[in-house]
Amino acid sequence: MFKLTLKKILKLFGWKLIKKQKNLYYNLITPNNNILDTLKNCKGILHIGAHRAQEAPIYNWFGKRVIWVEANPFIFDDLKDEIKKYSYQKAYLELLSNESCLIKNFFLSNNDYASSSIYEFGKLSEGPESLWPSKNLKMIKKIKLKTITFDDFVKKYKIDLTDFDHWVIDIQGAELNFLNGAIKNIHFCKSMLIEISKGDVYKKGSNWNDVKFFLEKNFFKAQSEPKSDHSDILFLK
Repeated sequence: MFKLTLKKILKLFGWKLIKKQKNLYYNLITPNNNILDTLKNCKGILHIGAHRAQEAPIYNWFGKRVIWVEANPFIFDDLKDEIKKYSYQKAYLELLSNESCLIKNFFLSNNDYASSSIYEFGKLSEGPESLWPSKNLKMIKKIKLKTITFDDFVKKYKIDLTDFDHWVIDIQGAELNFLNGAIKNIHFCKSMLIEISKGDVYKKGSNWNDVKFFLEKNFFKAQSEPKSDHSDILFLK
């Protein structure tokens, strides 16, 4: 709270407080050829789970319009500052889920909030069985946020999805919640890069089999099988 207040005061005088990121907790992985071809050929990108918009320079290099959605209010100003550098990128602060107007716990993680979620960490994230033991992952704070479905989000902001046919879904175990709240608009999506988990990464979070079943039912086909318990999978129509 102090940092947010300080940022607002500095902003009044034309100054800005910037946290220097050391990139200790996340890494941009070089996309494979399938993903690069998808980025090249899509009309525009809808990115759910924006964090600090680390992918913004890549999307800009491809010349794509981008809609970013991030739930965490503590990093939203930083996200907006990051995308100011690029034309045709816009960010929204909303917690997307399978129902609207619910008040949910939102857990903030210690890795620059990168793993924050409506779900608490499971045994594959923290403790002796963690997939990332060196990160010492923990949830350090809990806040309350109001949910909105993606279908209601589109109505609320009067968004035309015609030019946003590649979707990136990276919302830390809540992927299936998002998909169930996007059922009226999923036909706009032609390709989807979605983060999946095969094990207990988040307690009660989405699992690979359920996500795959949902997307196959909506005419998407996985371009690969997961090579680890937590990875990104490209689906194409």
